[in-house]
Amino acid sequence: MNDSKVKLIGILFFLLCLGIMGAIWYLDRELRASREQFNELEQSRANLVRDRNALREQIDVFNAAFRNLEGHNVRPAASDMDFLSEAQMVVNPRINNNEIVIITQRQHGVRDGRTSISLTLRGNYYSFMEILAGWRNLHTTARVAELSMSSSRTPQPQIRGEIQADVVLEAIIAQ
Repeated sequence: MNDSKVKLIGILFFLLCLGIMGAIWYLDRELRASREQFNELEQSRANLVRDRNALREQIDVFNAAFRNLEGHNVRPAASDMDFLSEAQMVVNPRINNNEIVIITQRQHGVRDGRTSISLTLRGNYYSFMEILAGWRNLHTTARVAELSMSSSRTPQPQIRGEIQADVVLEAIIAQ
C-alpha cells in the first residue's frame, strides 16, 4: 500500500474513533438527563399516590359520617312561634316541677331558615340539666348554639348548686 492510502485510512480511523467518543459522550449526557427526569417523575408519582391515598381516607371518613347522619332525621319547626312555645314548655316550672325561672327572653327572628331564642335561666344545676335533656327531646330539632353558666348573681344568700345560665337555642324553620 502506498503512503497516502495509509494516511487516509489512519485519518478515517481517527475520525471514526473521534465520532464514537463524541457519540458516547452525547449518549451519556442524554442518559443522565433521562435518569434525572425519571427520578423526578418517580417522585411525582410517589407524591400523587400519597395524595390519592389521603383523599381516599378523607372520602372514607366523609362516607362514614354521612352513613352515621342517615339515621338522624331533621325535624324543622312549623314556625318560629311553634319553636318558641315548645322550648318554653320544657322550661316552664309548673309543668316540669323545676326551680328554673326565665328572667329574660329575646327572640332573634328568622334568618337563613333558622330561628333562635336567647334565654337567661336561674336555678338548680340539676334542674338545668333536665331542661337541656328536655330540649334534646323536642319534636323540633334544636341545638344549643351558645351556653355560658356561672354562679347565680342574685342578691339573696347563695343556695348550694344554684346557677345562672345564658343560653341561645336555635332551630330550623320549615319553609
